[in-house]
Amino acid sequence: MKTVTARISLKATHEGGKKTAVGQGGDYSCPVFFPDIPDLASHGYDCRLLLRRDRRSIQPGDTAEGVLLAFLSPDEVLPNINVGTRFVLWESGPIGEGIVTKMPE
Repeated sequence: MKTVTARISLKATHEGGKKTAVGQGGDYSCPVFFPDIPDLASHGYDCRLLLRRDRRSIQPGDTAEGVLLAFLSPDEVLPNINVGTRFVLWESGPIGEGIVTKMPE
């Protein structure tokens, strides 16, 4: 499985973010939007934040470095992104954002 590494920042609850942490006891799945990439901007792409392996969670309002992301459609997403690509995490609305910090080798 090809993964990218990213810095993830979740919105605080009072800013419209989640009320609970992501990754409590497992990985976290949500759509990701790439509003600045024309070839990907038309819809969201399912991804998984791979948090289980490191027993990590991310609290609302916090930023986490070195989070691994796997896309369910990597052949569509990976050729269009690179280090520095920004994205929006979505769950009934934007709950956070991220930036790609490392691409698969």
